[in-house]
Formats: sequence, C-alpha cells, structure tokens
Amino acid sequence: MTDIDKMISALEDREGGSKITNDPADNGGRTQYGISEKSFPGAWADGKVTEQEAREIYLNKFVIAPGFSNIPPSHIKVQSILIDWGVNSGPIIAIQHLQRLLVVPVDGVFGPGTLAALTAADPNLLAAKLVRERVKMIARVVQKNPSQLKFIGGWLDRAISFIS
Repeated sequence: MTDIDKMISALEDREGGSKITNDPADNGGRTQYGISEKSFPGAWADGKVTEQEAREIYLNKFVIAPGFSNIPPSHIKVQSILIDWGVNSGPIIAIQHLQRLLVVPVDGVFGPGTLAALTAADPNLLAAKLVRERVKMIARVVQKNPSQLKFIGGWLDRAISFIS
C-alpha cells in the first residue's frame, strides 16, 4: 500500500466510511465515504457509493488534479494536510492558504513555483502553519454562518489531528 493509498484510507475513516449520512445542516446532502451526492451525483446514480468509487474520486480529484501527487516524500505530512483540507474545503482553498504561507503568488494553482517553495520550506514548520491557518479558517466559517457551529468540534479535531 502506497502512502497515497494510506492517506485515502485515513480520509475514508475521517469521513465516516461506508455509513450513509444525510444531515440537513450539511449542504452536500447524502454522503458516503465522504462523497456527497451534491458534489458527485454520478457516484450516487445507483443510490450508494462504493469504496472503489470513493477512492477513485479522492485520487483523481483531490490528489492528482490539484498536483498534490507531486509533493516529495520529505513533505508527506504537508501533502496529507493539503489533501485532507482539499476534501473539506476544495483544493483551490487549500492551495491559496499554502501560497500565502509560502509568500508566492496566490492563484490557487499548485504550479512549479509553489512546489519549489514548498520543497524549500521546513516540512514540520510548514505543517504547523497550515494547521493554524485551517483552524483560523474554520473559525471564520462558523462566525459567518453560525448554523455550522454544530460541526466545529469535528472540524477542529480533524485539523489538529495533523499535529504530532
């Protein structure tokens, strides 16, 4: 099992696994393996999401498409944080926060300049800074939309789980 496979397995666990949820406060609607019906209606065409469908979505949409598969093994914790953040908020949001921390142009594209700056950064310090930024973003989301307060505990637990 590759590191990416392990990250995807951990994502599935954090997202509730095979259990189908349908919380009215969750804008995604029905969700299984973290795959929401609103965002991925094709995966829900037969009324459920298979684990294989979920893994393919995670790999293609949240690892390969944003370029996170190019992050070197020396920065595996940063890679894991960015993939997880991308699943929760969208890869562009995760990349923009990363770019602000790296002081590179903020365009939401994980291009060569962003990759070079990431590779040059201390991976542990960058990981800690990313967690801090994610926590601050969660606070802003809840402040802007208090109906999301019910999710804050889980979101914060998830964000700080990357601190070790």
